Amino acid sequence: MFTKARVGENVVLVLAPLSVLPKYQRKGVGTALIKEGHRIAKDLGYGYSVVLGSEKYYPQAGYVPADTLGIYPPFDVPKENFMAYIISENAHEVNGTIQYAKEFGIE
Repeated sequence: MFTKARVGENVVLVLAPLSVLPKYQRKGVGTALIKEGHRIAKDLGYGYSVVLGSEKYYPQAGYVPADTLGIYPPFDVPKENFMAYIISENAHEVNGTIQYAKEFGIE
């Protein structure tokens, strides 16, 4: 699932949660879901996706430490677990702290 969030004046997407039944894990299902989500997001005009997750899993889908793209978390988290992905090569540059949707309960 992708949820809208903001970095400054820019709308970005947050990937969460991503879940695959254990019997289908390690078969490329999760990566396929992420890639299809990115394809749809690009068609809709989004520039970035952000995720808080495994530093071993998400880089396989192209995620990099979010601070290298100018996106910072609103809470303390290990840098390697807060990642972002550039969905569109035409994405506007961003620089700031992400503001999650109110449903996340993060201020």
